[in-house]
Amino acid sequence: MFEQVNESPPESESSSLREGEDRSAQPQPAAHEASTAPPAPPTLSLMGRLFAVPFLIIGSIVGGAVLVVLLFAGPAAPQPRSIEQLVQALETTAGGRSLGLLLPRDKELWQAAQELSIRLQEKGEEPELTELRLQSLARRLNAIVEGDFSQLQRTDLSGTVRDRLSKRLQFLLRALARTEQPLVVDALIAVVRSEEEFLSMLATKQLAELHGLPEARRAIAPILENLKGADGPASKLVACTVLSVLAGADDREVIAALRSAHAAADGEVQWSAALALARLGSNAGRSTLMDLLDRSYWDSGKRYHTTDDQGGTRRFTMPPQRVDEVLMAAMDAASHLDDSEIWEMIKRLESDRSPSVRGHAASVLKSRT
Repeated sequence: MFEQVNESPPESESSSLREGEDRSAQPQPAAHEASTAPPAPPTLSLMGRLFAVPFLIIGSIVGGAVLVVLLFAGPAAPQPRSIEQLVQALETTAGGRSLGLLLPRDKELWQAAQELSIRLQEKGEEPELTELRLQSLARRLNAIVEGDFSQLQRTDLSGTVRDRLSKRLQFLLRALARTEQPLVVDALIAVVRSEEEFLSMLATKQLAELHGLPEARRAIAPILENLKGADGPASKLVACTVLSVLAGADDREVIAALRSAHAAADGEVQWSAALALARLGSNAGRSTLMDLLDRSYWDSGKRYHTTDDQGGTRRFTMPPQRVDEVLMAAMDAASHLDDSEIWEMIKRLESDRSPSVRGHAASVLKSRT
């Protein structure tokens, strides 16, 4: 879901997203309400639902990836190049600049980065990618990312050049993570710690995709720093979601930070914090979670709003497909809590008007132990 672009309502504004009515978030008692069993590792479908919730992120990060297509008037037809040829193309001129201008091969380099990220997503179908080759590929991509990221810090680059280089790095970061090698974790963490907000968010999301690697837990500390120090909602949304994937029920500092985010925020940040807390076995966001599980809550008001630079507010009713996505993500999160009232709300969703919601409710109830 994270990599899909939806055009309605507007989602690309860098602004706060709040609920349609003022609500105070009262923190719950400080006791650690974790279930005894650790959260189950997220499946691919669950990862998709986790990232369906932070709508602003879709516009800010993925919107950038779409913009780069427009800048180059659309990608060319895929070339029958091997993984090795793609990497060699990127290595040949990675980081190359002349007087702060892009080299003529910039379009080809962007297309190579895009194709490589797509090919690595289906790396099981690439016979040349043995485990040893993947390790070598990860090291080479590390060097390319470090070179391009170093170039991005230059002060003599024009705004257009910086923007295009940033967009190419988005594909390179995806490709780097898709090698699924432990050695890429530190490179991604370095981007997480940077002041390049979009790239930092994307690197954070890629670390969630690497949740199966024990080394990925090293990212918890810098992601916590971003959650506590971020000014805008987008970074907080990503941090809440990813922490719920990388951390465990016994990570007290993470639970405390998520409780604080839930109590201090509203709108989507509060929603994401509540879902993250539930995934980690805490019911500190229980009241918000119950709203998210309630179809009538979504039907009763304009729950989505944006604020422009002049302070003007625009409110929207959540599109039906998005409401369904949130309901399903809320059920997934709620399934980690031993709370009879919440389970009763999931039971009621078996009669929801949406077939996808009804089916998901039945699946969640069936999996309850």
